[in-house]
Amino acid sequence: MQGAIVMVQVGGSTDLSGLHKELHGVENVKEVYFLAGPTDVVCHVEAADTDALMHSVLKIRGMKGVANTDTRFILPVH
Repeated sequence: MQGAIVMVQVGGSTDLSGLHKELHGVENVKEVYFLAGPTDVVCHVEAADTDALMHSVLKIRGMKGVANTDTRFILPVH
């Protein structure tokens, strides 16, 4: 399993309710949190491999209303 945290900044006139629904519809998105502060949304993404994870991250980046993203891959600790 490969995981990532995607921090999203949203454009000013974005329909937050619609974006919330869209983000939950992206394959491999496990959790979505709307925040107050410089980061508007945090998504937890988890997929079987890096290719599937990147596909989901790129879907988020391409959504209407998403102005900027900052993705952090989760590293396994053994």
